Amino acid sequence: MIITNNDLRAIADKLARFATESVGDPEFSDAFNAGMEKASEDVLSGNNSIAKYLLDLAEEDVTADLLPAARDLDENHPTPADGFLLAIKGVASMISALNAHFRRYNYASMDAYLTSINGATGLTPTLRFHGHFKKYLQTISAQNAFVPSDTDIASFAVTGAAAGTYTHIAGISKTQYAGAKLVLKNVGALNSSPVVTVTGKSWATGGTVSLTATITVHDDAHETDLSDTNKLYMDVTNITIASGGTGGDHFKVVAKTDRDISAA
Repeated sequence: MIITNNDLRAIADKLARFATESVGDPEFSDAFNAGMEKASEDVLSGNNSIAKYLLDLAEEDVTADLLPAARDLDENHPTPADGFLLAIKGVASMISALNAHFRRYNYASMDAYLTSINGATGLTPTLRFHGHFKKYLQTISAQNAFVPSDTDIASFAVTGAAAGTYTHIAGISKTQYAGAKLVLKNVGALNSSPVVTVTGKSWATGGTVSLTATITVHDDAHETDLSDTNKLYMDVTNITIASGGTGGDHFKVVAKTDRDISAA
């Protein structure tokens, strides 16, 4: 019997959590107190860095020989190569076992199975894996991976009734992750209920879609669903308000991660 989607999700989430915690990737959680970036902050940058230690030495030859390399480590922190965990025999065996299971049921690979249920353009996102599964374990395509954490796409600063300034932040890379559900998120408490239109960009087609919502809950950090809650969008090209809005109010558009794997 082929594995159920629920069981596959549980295994994939555990592997993604293993990868994320192994690296200590701050994209997932800035609360990590270990991992490559934390190690870089502790010993490659700042007052405790190798570079600072060398600068304090009274040994000209030692400083001259070693400081350039220490400086480079400070300026460009080391990062693990994508897929590096596959070099570990046990991890590679687990991925191979998953692929072999799906080949038993006439799929070319686990990724081929995921594509069959999600669609080649991600239009039917039935089961997608965490973005760090793709980053550190590879073996799956972008349409089968979701953004590893909530991602700020754009913001809007209200300047008055039906007026304000749109600012683009960053879209989702189509080569890395599939589309996401977009929401409006209050930045600070709001003082009115603006009627908002967001021009979203489709991951599948690259075309734009008008998404609308009225922000009726004004609490800081409250999230308001837009008119389409499907996980299909990769970017935002504009934000406007048709009515409402109080100068000084601020909200943003956030691409939501599919699910939390921190307890997988």
